[in-house]
Amino acid sequence: MPAPSLKSRRTQIALGAVVAFIALCVAMFGPSHDASNSSAPRSVTAVPPSAAPSAAPNVAPPPAPPPPPPIGKDYVEGMVQSNSGGSVALRTRTGSATVDYTPETRVVDVTPAALTDVTPGSCVNIKATPQSAPPPGAITAQAVTVTQSADGKCPPPAGFYGTVASVSGNTIAVNGLGPGGPGAPTNVTVADSTSYQRQTPSDTQAITNGKCIGAQGNQDGGVLHATMISVETCPPMGRPHPHLHLPHLPHIHI
Repeated sequence: MPAPSLKSRRTQIALGAVVAFIALCVAMFGPSHDASNSSAPRSVTAVPPSAAPSAAPNVAPPPAPPPPPPIGKDYVEGMVQSNSGGSVALRTRTGSATVDYTPETRVVDVTPAALTDVTPGSCVNIKATPQSAPPPGAITAQAVTVTQSADGKCPPPAGFYGTVASVSGNTIAVNGLGPGGPGAPTNVTVADSTSYQRQTPSDTQAITNGKCIGAQGNQDGGVLHATMISVETCPPMGRPHPHLHLPHLPHIHI
């Protein structure tokens, strides 16, 4: 068989080069195999929905605060001689007395007041004259004590107390919360002899030498363990010192 000519070999080599060039172009510029540019649909993995949030646990309401302890049946008043370590030494009308207190002892400061301090919406405690009719009948005030409200309500001492509805001349209209029943209206007449005072919350630092206090609690071994202490400036010598009646906890009255 005759050997291929030189021209035939050159043609075969040229064709091989063309085929190789075409293959290289296809490899370089053909469709990309990058998954981000692939036209093939992406596979999706189904994720089960998360479980519904569980219902909030039933939280029991906080327990109601315990009722206040009894205020005590014993009472003492006098001028403070010393106050140290939770013990107060008093000089009384008949001698001396000792009053102990704790962090739970309620203390109030008593200051003079006037009819102008009795305003609509304020809380008052009325000490009626002996000749007054019982509430809700009209009464004449022997003493009026202006007190602070507690949780939006007037403090419930013994006697007649309530919220001032109006003041006109010498008549105080009081929406009573005392013996007359809740909301029972009562007209309180004041006279020139009516006394006034204001009570505000305080602390045992107000029990200083020279002040007068009235303390109520339980007497034991010659010491009165106070649940309530009322602090005020002592009256001038020779003037009678009014007995400071104290109410049932947690409130204070005259």
